[in-house]
Amino acid sequence: MSPLNTNFMENLTIVILCAGEGKRAKGIADDIPKPLIKVESLKNQSILTILISQLYRFGIKSIVIVTGYLGKQIEEEIISPQTKNLYKSETIIINSAGNRYKLGPLHSFLSITSNKRVFKTNELFLVIPGDTIFDYKLIEEILNLVKENYTKVNQNSIIFYRRTSKLALNKEIEKFGPIHNKMLSCVRTKEKGSKQYVTEIYQRNINSYSDEEEFNQIIPMFIITYDYVKNFESLASKIKLNKMVDAVNSSIKNEMEFLACGVKSNLNFYDIDTALDLTLVNKYYKRSGQ
Repeated sequence: MSPLNTNFMENLTIVILCAGEGKRAKGIADDIPKPLIKVESLKNQSILTILISQLYRFGIKSIVIVTGYLGKQIEEEIISPQTKNLYKSETIIINSAGNRYKLGPLHSFLSITSNKRVFKTNELFLVIPGDTIFDYKLIEEILNLVKENYTKVNQNSIIFYRRTSKLALNKEIEKFGPIHNKMLSCVRTKEKGSKQYVTEIYQRNINSYSDEEEFNQIIPMFIITYDYVKNFESLASKIKLNKMVDAVNSSIKNEMEFLACGVKSNLNFYDIDTALDLTLVNKYYKRSGQ
């Protein structure tokens, strides 16, 4: 796939969150940060390396990696000779969150506001978790949607989602067993004119849905404008907020608007939280031949 329009990329900064402790990833990330988990079925690359190499294929140059827990290992991965063969790692900015990561991923993200190389007026920030594997075509669609809505994004941030069902999600891994007791982040929306806006982000256990009941599952990639980051920072100084979705919901209550943007329902992503998640992903990619 050819790189996207370079003018569009000038004000887009990718922020990859790699600061968390990954407490649920016992057995697969005991002594390493979760983004450095190796995925055997994808050339034994780390989750982080897979993501960055995908972004580079689109011509993206401005990438910031936010580190915290075992952050030195992330830095060593980026500057390693093996990694440099995959992309020009010298163009990547490492932003340490210090101990702020202990307060949650929102505070890890907000650590960029102290970095003048990163936090610039009129910048758009595409915030991505460093412990999630995304289908290449999903990243492509999101970048194209941002490009198409570029003028709208100057005023509003964007939450992406896919319309899906419990049955559809189970079909993704049907040969390996159904999904059990997984909490899903979902979004409620409303239409206003020709646009769709977020009214609430909520979590719900997948087992609480009937097989064919449809819902809007959040894609864990958020576009946040400079002004919205400043708003997040202001809110976090007044009330206890841990996650990005907490900041989004609080901002909506303060009458700030977030565009809701749907992607194709068959475009997938895989959170790696447990050893079972990693096993299922390896089986999926081996079967699909990707």
